[in-house]
Amino acid sequence: MSETRGFGRWLVIGLAALCFVLFVALIGAVANYTSIINTKDEAINTRGSQIQTFTNQKNQLQTWLDGNQSLLNQTQAWLEGNLSLVNSLNSQITSKNSQITSLNSQINSLNAQITDLQNQIDALETPKLIKVHLMSDDNRPWLATPYLHVYGYICNVGTNIAYNSKIHAVAYQSGGVVAIDTYITRGTIYGESWTSVDSNVYYSGSALVSWTLTLEWTS
Repeated sequence: MSETRGFGRWLVIGLAALCFVLFVALIGAVANYTSIINTKDEAINTRGSQIQTFTNQKNQLQTWLDGNQSLLNQTQAWLEGNLSLVNSLNSQITSKNSQITSLNSQINSLNAQITDLQNQIDALETPKLIKVHLMSDDNRPWLATPYLHVYGYICNVGTNIAYNSKIHAVAYQSGGVVAIDTYITRGTIYGESWTSVDSNVYYSGSALVSWTLTLEWTS
C-alpha cells in the first residue's frame, strides 16, 4: 500500500515537471514567434511607407502632367509644325550644296582657262627672235678670201626686250671639217621690232658644203 502511494507521488512530480518544461518551451516559442511577427510588422510598415512615398510621388507627377498637359500638347504641335520646316530647309541646303558644287566646277574650269590664257600672254610677252628673209651664200671671189655672206632681217615677235641677240653661224667643208664656228652679234632688239643683218664671215680652205644659222638671245 505504501509502495502504491510512493509511485503515485513520483508520478505527480514527473507530470508537474513535464508541465513546467512544456510551459517554459511554450513561453520561448511564443517569445520567438512574437519577435518574428514584430520583425515582419516592421518590414511591412517599411514597405508600406515606401509604397506611400511612391504613391505620393506618382500622384505629384500625375498632377504635374495634368497641369502641364496643355504645354506638352503645344510643344508636340510645335515640333510637328516645324518638322516640315526643317525638312524644307534640309532640302534647300541639299539644293544649295549642289549649286555650290556646280559653281566650284565652273570656277575650276575658268581658272584653267585663265591659266592657259596667262601662259599664252607670257609666251607672247617673252622675247622670241625669228628669221625674216635671212639668207646666206658661200662666196669665193677670184684671188680673195672666201666668205659666207649672211643677210636679211631678224624680228623680235615678243613684247619684251631680247638682250645679247646674235646669230650662231656654223659651216662645214667636205669630210665634216668645221670651217666656221662664230657669232654675228646684233645686241639688243626691242619687243615687236626688227633689225637688219648684212655680214661676211670669212674662212679658209675648200668650199662650204653645209651651214646652219641659229638665233640666240637672253630675256
